[in-house]
Amino acid sequence: MSKQAFEEANEAFVDEKYQQAYELYTKALNNDDKTDNRYTSKIFASRAQCSLKLNNYSDALNDSNDALQLDEANIKAYLRKGVSLYHQNIKEQALQVFIRGLEFDATNEQLKIWHDKCEKELSENKSVNAIVPQQIKIKHSFYQTDSTVNIQIPIKGLRKDQVHIESTDSTLKVSTKIPASGHDYLLEIELAYSIDSSRTNFNVTNTNIEIKLYKRQAIQWMSLDAQSTKVKAQPPVPMSGPLVEKTPSYPSSSQRAKNWDKVEAEIKKDEKENKDDMGDANAIFQRLYKDSDEKTRRAMNKSMYESGGTCLNMNWEEVSKGRVTCEPPDVNLNI
Repeated sequence: MSKQAFEEANEAFVDEKYQQAYELYTKALNNDDKTDNRYTSKIFASRAQCSLKLNNYSDALNDSNDALQLDEANIKAYLRKGVSLYHQNIKEQALQVFIRGLEFDATNEQLKIWHDKCEKELSENKSVNAIVPQQIKIKHSFYQTDSTVNIQIPIKGLRKDQVHIESTDSTLKVSTKIPASGHDYLLEIELAYSIDSSRTNFNVTNTNIEIKLYKRQAIQWMSLDAQSTKVKAQPPVPMSGPLVEKTPSYPSSSQRAKNWDKVEAEIKKDEKENKDDMGDANAIFQRLYKDSDEKTRRAMNKSMYESGGTCLNMNWEEVSKGRVTCEPPDVNLNI
């Protein structure tokens, strides 16, 4: 059953029906009794070739590894493993796989071709990396006024003549070499908004490159970069419009907003109208009595009556327990 499916898969592969062949190889594996490691390894390697044709490189790598676990001398599995690694841009590891395969069969032409191809490309990449200086990214920051954008790049130990600034009305380019490492630094920005490039200037301190750009319009820059999502998300916001100061709103648990200025005015008015009364004890009593509930009034009446007008108690729970008296405080006189 497994061998029949395997033969049908081979026929489908020759007819370039790769998906059908993959499914038939899978059927062959499912029906395989797993008693012959070399035969099972052969099915895995064949299915790996299908995956390569379908550009499923990770599947090809997995099947190649399974094939080699069952038969380490399976040359086709080495070839397909190396090719799958190559297409995943893991070329150094791919080269090692081709070298290992050639140890089992030094005459295999396909292994030789892929070995030489990998070795050549890796050698060329090393040469390019040696020629092209490494560029370092450094996080820059900026702040702004309604007329300028001021950029700061934190690089220490530079002189002004070591920094090169180029700007147009829509771009900025900054280049220098970092003293601490010798690496190149390059910043290229397509600016969010237009500037007057004729006025661009910069300064270099012990710790920063400081660049000043002059805006064409007094608008808020959400980012320096025109490609930023912040810039694209909303229209420009003017910075030079009249500022309207908002009266502070104090915290409140009320669901409805209160006009605290109005409340304050009413309090001051009330204080003014009752200024004379506030100094009169009888008037104070009358105001308290007027705003109290029934129990509080009873407490006030009882305490004032029983104390001869010298003690006012508004707590009925205390007053109801007995007669209210007003006793002078204990004073110990030592003469």
